[in-house]
Amino acid sequence: MKNSLIIIIVLAIIFSIMLNSPENIFLGKLIQKEHGGLYVLNKDGDVYIAGTAQYHGSFKEEDLIVDLEPTKEGYYILDKHGKVFAFGDALFLGEANLENAVDLEAIDDGYYIIDNEGRVHDYGFVSSFGNGPIDENYVDMEVVDQGYYLLKENGDIISLGNIEPIKGIKTEDAVDLELTENGHYILTKQGNILVFGGANNLGGLSLADNSAVDLELTEDGYYILGEFGNLYSFNAGIGLFGPEIVTKPIFIDLELVN
Repeated sequence: MKNSLIIIIVLAIIFSIMLNSPENIFLGKLIQKEHGGLYVLNKDGDVYIAGTAQYHGSFKEEDLIVDLEPTKEGYYILDKHGKVFAFGDALFLGEANLENAVDLEAIDDGYYIIDNEGRVHDYGFVSSFGNGPIDENYVDMEVVDQGYYLLKENGDIISLGNIEPIKGIKTEDAVDLELTENGHYILTKQGNILVFGGANNLGGLSLADNSAVDLELTEDGYYILGEFGNLYSFNAGIGLFGPEIVTKPIFIDLELVN
């Protein structure tokens, strides 16, 4: 009995170290069939992993990191000034000099960076489809074959390129846009899920602290990430651990990988 207790204590200590190590933070076992792993990023540049996601490094900048974009065997990290940090197989192709970058979207031959005023900066062998109308409330970008969609905080969606326009909705706190085959979702800071077209409505949240920051789709559902470390599942499967729950609103990005 005493030996069993010692083993349990040792295992708990090891798990605690793994969970909180800033170099390679492992979140737990992922058992969903539709995807293999995840990354969670915070504003200071810590990269949290779970499942089959591989840790390739991080870049520490307190309260300046804004996005992580996975590649096949690596990822990019973007800071608010437009600096790009490439890890694993991610190719560094250039960076911007910005006051407020908000998103990096990678495709096979390059990547795009958008700032909060709607300016799109392209790097590598990618097509340029122009900028959005200059404003100061752009929050997200989604790239498709012949163009891209830009989401504004007020719920407007700007369609650029040879693509079909999609609907937005009037709101004051949109934070993320996700596309499906026949529809799309908009996530608000409260965790509300605004559903369009044939996208499946599985419910959302009503967070008084406005802490929802990211939406990620799975084969049958979706996850919502809260900036305090909460990870909410809507028909997305079981066995997925979020990062540790903290008192400072620091988490900003969730990415699922195969």
